[in-house]
Amino acid sequence: MAGTDNQDTTPETTPATPKPRRWLRRTLIGAGVTVVVLGGAVWLLGRETTLQQIAQRVARASGGSVTLTGVTGSLYDHMHIGRLVYKGKGSTITADNIDVDWSPLQFFSSGIEISKLRVANVLVQSTGPSEPLVMPATLAPPFRITVADAGLTKLVMVDEKGGRNEVSAIHAALFGDKSRWQLKNATALTPIGKLAADATIGAQKPFALEGKASLSEVHYAPGQAPAQLAAAVTGNLGLMTVAVKGTSANANGDGVVTIAPFDKIPLRTADVRAYGVDPSRFQSAWPKATLNMELKAQIGNSQNVSGNLALTNTAEPGPIDQGRLPLRAVTARLGGTLTVATLDTLLIDLGAAGKFTGGGNVRRTGPEGGIETAEFKLHTDRIDLHALHGSANPTAIAGDITARSTGEKQAFNVNLAEKNLRLTAQATLDGAVVDITQARLQAQRGSVNLTGRASLKDDKPFKLAATVDHFDPSALGALPQADLNATLNAAGKLVPSWNLGADFTIRPSRLFGQPLAGSGKLRADAQHLTDIAATLALGQNTAQLDGDFGLPAEKLNWKVDAQQLSAVRADLAGAVNASGVATGGYAAPRTSFDAQARGLAMTGAKVRAPESLIRASGQFALAGKDKQPEVTMTGSASKVNPAAFAAEVPAGSINAEFSGSARLAADWRANVDARLLPASTLQGAPLAGYAKVNGNHVHVDNADVDLRLGPNSLQAKGAFGAPRDRLDWKLDAPQLSSLGPGFGGVLRGSGTAGGTMDKPQLSFGLEGNTLRFLTQHQIRALKATGTLGNVEALVADIDVTGYSSPALTLDRARFQSSGTRANHTFVLTAANQDFDAAMRIHGGFAVDTWTGAIETLQNRGRFALNLQAPAPLRIAAPKGRGVMGLAAPEQIALANAVIRLPDGSIRVENLEKNGTRWKSRGVAAGVPASYLAQLSSAWRNNVKSDLTLGANWAVELAAPVATGAAPALDGSVQVFREKGDIVMTGGDKPFALGLTQLQAGVDVAGNTLRMQLALDGSRAGQVKLAAAAQLRNGRIPSDSPLNASGSINIPSIAWLAPLAGMEGLELDGALKGALAGNGTVGAPSLNGDVTGSNLVVNWAEQGVRLRNGQLQAAIAGDRLAVQRLHFEGRTGRADAEGWARLANGEATMQLKLTADKLEALSRPDRTLVLTGESSLVRDAKRFQLNGRFRADRGDIELPSENAPTISDDVVILGRSKPTFKEAAESMPLNVDLEADLGDDFRLRGKGLDAYLAGAVHVRMADRRPPRVNGSIRVVSGTYAAYGQKLSIDRGVINFTGAYDNPGLNILAVRKRPEGTETSETNVEAGVEVRGTALAPQARLVSTPSVPDSEKLSWLVLGHGTQDMAGNEMGLLSTAAGALFGGKGGGSLANKVGLDELGVAQGKGNGNAKGLENTVVTVGKKLSSRAYLSFEQGAGTATSLVKLRYKLNPRITLQLQTGTNNALDVLYTWAFD
Repeated sequence: MAGTDNQDTTPETTPATPKPRRWLRRTLIGAGVTVVVLGGAVWLLGRETTLQQIAQRVARASGGSVTLTGVTGSLYDHMHIGRLVYKGKGSTITADNIDVDWSPLQFFSSGIEISKLRVANVLVQSTGPSEPLVMPATLAPPFRITVADAGLTKLVMVDEKGGRNEVSAIHAALFGDKSRWQLKNATALTPIGKLAADATIGAQKPFALEGKASLSEVHYAPGQAPAQLAAAVTGNLGLMTVAVKGTSANANGDGVVTIAPFDKIPLRTADVRAYGVDPSRFQSAWPKATLNMELKAQIGNSQNVSGNLALTNTAEPGPIDQGRLPLRAVTARLGGTLTVATLDTLLIDLGAAGKFTGGGNVRRTGPEGGIETAEFKLHTDRIDLHALHGSANPTAIAGDITARSTGEKQAFNVNLAEKNLRLTAQATLDGAVVDITQARLQAQRGSVNLTGRASLKDDKPFKLAATVDHFDPSALGALPQADLNATLNAAGKLVPSWNLGADFTIRPSRLFGQPLAGSGKLRADAQHLTDIAATLALGQNTAQLDGDFGLPAEKLNWKVDAQQLSAVRADLAGAVNASGVATGGYAAPRTSFDAQARGLAMTGAKVRAPESLIRASGQFALAGKDKQPEVTMTGSASKVNPAAFAAEVPAGSINAEFSGSARLAADWRANVDARLLPASTLQGAPLAGYAKVNGNHVHVDNADVDLRLGPNSLQAKGAFGAPRDRLDWKLDAPQLSSLGPGFGGVLRGSGTAGGTMDKPQLSFGLEGNTLRFLTQHQIRALKATGTLGNVEALVADIDVTGYSSPALTLDRARFQSSGTRANHTFVLTAANQDFDAAMRIHGGFAVDTWTGAIETLQNRGRFALNLQAPAPLRIAAPKGRGVMGLAAPEQIALANAVIRLPDGSIRVENLEKNGTRWKSRGVAAGVPASYLAQLSSAWRNNVKSDLTLGANWAVELAAPVATGAAPALDGSVQVFREKGDIVMTGGDKPFALGLTQLQAGVDVAGNTLRMQLALDGSRAGQVKLAAAAQLRNGRIPSDSPLNASGSINIPSIAWLAPLAGMEGLELDGALKGALAGNGTVGAPSLNGDVTGSNLVVNWAEQGVRLRNGQLQAAIAGDRLAVQRLHFEGRTGRADAEGWARLANGEATMQLKLTADKLEALSRPDRTLVLTGESSLVRDAKRFQLNGRFRADRGDIELPSENAPTISDDVVILGRSKPTFKEAAESMPLNVDLEADLGDDFRLRGKGLDAYLAGAVHVRMADRRPPRVNGSIRVVSGTYAAYGQKLSIDRGVINFTGAYDNPGLNILAVRKRPEGTETSETNVEAGVEVRGTALAPQARLVSTPSVPDSEKLSWLVLGHGTQDMAGNEMGLLSTAAGALFGGKGGGSLANKVGLDELGVAQGKGNGNAKGLENTVVTVGKKLSSRAYLSFEQGAGTATSLVKLRYKLNPRITLQLQTGTNNALDVLYTWAFD
């Protein structure tokens, strides 16, 4: 078979079994294992224990520099680290409670993203010097890092010396990658303000940098903008530029600084400025100044150093005790290189106190090396301590202050001295040892010496010793005079905690004029004072301390025995004994006390109370966290006289017992229980009662007061301050004079007080009449009723009639209120002879704020005005203070108040108060000048005006917040002419000024006040003045800097005459001048000149007529030099020259006046021509007028005796006399004048017609009465009296001292007809007066000598008594009365002490005539009821002595003896 033949004969093989597919299984197994491993790894990494193990491995890998504790959480979402501590070479960083929220799954797409990072506290402690900064190679992180929200609650940084800085509330967002780092929205709270920053820095060199930061004040005054500091940084990390700018209410500044942080000298350039810095605005106790500072410094590429420092005070420097800074400027120049740096031309200008000049240099071993040597020196030629502090004595200290450093040794030397004062000191620092070789202050014969040594190694021991020898503090200034001798020793150490031991001994010394001695010792450390033992004795006063103090269980015993309080204070009298124990330590200090005071009084009081005794015992403590003082005491008072403590307090004798406690703070509280004991009096009236009060600053609880003084009583009982409280009071004072001589009248009233301090409820009723308070305040009648706050009522009616005080007089005044708290009306009216004013206010109070309007304001008297429309008013109290807070409001707002005048208006646009700031703005228009001058009598009498004025003002005032700080005033006030003119009517004819401009203004900016004045008129001329001064505490002090300029050009000064206030005075002539000045207000320094031409002074009333006047004067500094002042009279001339100076508020001058035949007085009844010279000198010690004048011609007619005169008690309105006080306070004028009457001096009037001659020398010194020496004689003359003309044969008045008691030697006779001889029938009679003006002796004389009755007859009648007829006897009687005591002579009877001296006709024999019936009478009033007289007949031997005694107004007894004896009863009966 074919098929068979073709088959393979090879045996058939069985096919192989296929192999399994192992790769898939392995892959799946591998994947499963991987998943398991990864899952396990994920599970393992997510475990808290794994996180803790990682933290441990990191800590071990750091070699101990990192410590992690309290690790919890997971790597996948939230991690917490309880504490992380990193210890580096120079610092240790501790972070507590770190919380991190992040998502590791975003690592591959976004890098590390931390959504939230929180750290509770970080403490950075410096443990040693830090390593120098090194520029990093890169800042790029290995992967992108984002922290969306990072926060740190508190960061505390502590330096090596323990200094601590704290920053809190830190928040920021941070982003970083390989190109840059970015900080966003970073904020933090620092001790000085809130910090905010944003910055970007490159991650690769040169690390480009750009950022901004700001620091803002957190706590600032209300209404005041916060202080801010802004900074902008540009450049790179190798060289960056920082621009800063600061603003605040107290200072401003800006600057640019270039820094290379990684250089050893990082600063490259600096340009920093500060301006307007006032230390007093930072702290009220600091001095006031306006400081501007500028610093420029640069370090060049060649290591050259250059720069300038300038600190200037644009305010006026002055003594520290006057609130000023004694510094004008500090300037210096920097130079040299980094190896040798220099400080050249250093100037410290202390203003009036002097200045220091100097400089120095610093040498280094290289630009980056340490200091090898350094030297600085200051020199002064004059330092005045008085200009530094007003209590110090004026000095002129000169000397040097030097400091040198060589290697590790530094030396400091002081050598300053003047005549009686020297300060020397030498100190060194050698390695770690400070050695004060000598420090010595020598003042006059006393000295203070100090030596000491201290080590800066180990426990830093130190030792000091001081010795005081005969030291008098008053040699330095206004300090107590003393002679002190003492030693002081102290030794101790500063490490590990400071402690010292000290002892002192006061050797025999004197203080306040009393012997002083004492000694003591103690040991001290930071915890307490131990082993205290001290005694001190001053006069008869001693003080002792013994024990320990500081720890709670320690006790310090003290005792004071002051038997002579006047040795401690000169105005204090009496004795005090006190003792106690101080305990509680520093944490809660307190002391017990047991004291008694005997005879306590003030020396200025009018009485002493040597028997008074006050006892008190209790405890005084500083309690609470704020250490506020608290006191608890009980005690008694016996025979205490209030008048012993003040002159104006009424006298009395107080006996009382008291107890109580008090907290002496703003939130005060007190509990007082006082009771008057029997025998207490005041002003002689019995005083009794008691007072129990328990309260605090918001509530008075359980008050019970019952006081009685004579018939007066005051009761009060209840409580006040809580809603349901009620305090009832009652006053019944029918005799207010019991309170003292300054009080009087009757006052009665009662009322209640309830509610709270915020919402008080008051009701009262009060009546009084003839009231007198504090002597000067008087009210004729007072009636007041009111209900305030009770059921929301606000009703009051207060009526005052007849109020008077030195400052104000009111005929009537009334205040009325009606309505409720929410809706009420106030009406106030007042009137006197000058005004009749009324005001009506309507509004309401709610939530600490009163809102309403002034509806009416008018005055119908002088200065009439009327409010055009209601003006809205708002007053807000401090929050929570209620209605009581309106007394000290936080805000006030008054707007759109238009006040209409009779002509013109004033518009107050706003008047606002906001916190401590006041602001006002307004305008005035059409106000007549005569309206403003209504109070000036000189204006009313001499001026007629249709001038109208306008004004505008805008003023802001910031009152000081702290006590003693200065207010800030800004704004301006302008017054200007709108239209019209002024006509001067005081002269012979009206004089119009022709005004075209009149403007005055004041501008205040900061502390600078500027004033301007401008006047321009066709006849008034031109006047311009501008000045600027510095304000201090709201006023212009005498030492304020002054800048001024001005000019005058007045063609005729005639319009100035009425302004002089001298009626009838006429002026004329032209006046020109210009000035410019500086200096201070009290001591101005001016420069300029004044010229006058054709000057005229006419005063017809006084006979003054001067013409052709010329003036040339120059002003230089504070000196006015009168180069020429020339006037001519009708005859002759007068010239003056000299100078006057005003410095430091004191005027000095030296003027000389020369007259050459000058007709000084030119009136028909008064002519005087003078020749002579005088000088007027004034300096610090004297005010002297010297002169010598001779009358070339004089003709003076005395005014008639019957001419009317004004009595001394008549007051002329508009005129005032200088008070005695004003005269006494001025420097006394000393006078030395010689006056010669010359050869042609005639005096006429009052019967006299004589030519006089002679000379007198007048001296007056130190306000003593004038002393006059010399004599005046009558050359020839007559005296007319009683129809006769007596010839003055001799008339001499001799002055030998007292001006009012010259010696008299006068003889006037009635001449007989010429050619006749004198005889007994032709007698020449006269009067001779000798003695002195105060004791004249007059007698009749005659030739030949005849009896006095005959002399009188020949003198008066011209013949003897035998020839008398008709009424000649009456004429003779009148003449005798005039001569010896009557009206004509007026003084003789009075000079000899008689009340009656005269001649009269007797009532005797009707046939008698002549002297036969003439009686001379002498009488003297012995008392108000008794009168003694003596009568002697002129021609007979009759004589009588009479004594009259008035029993009552109707009956008089008369006893007479002599020629006739009698006893008469005289009676008087009158019928109407």
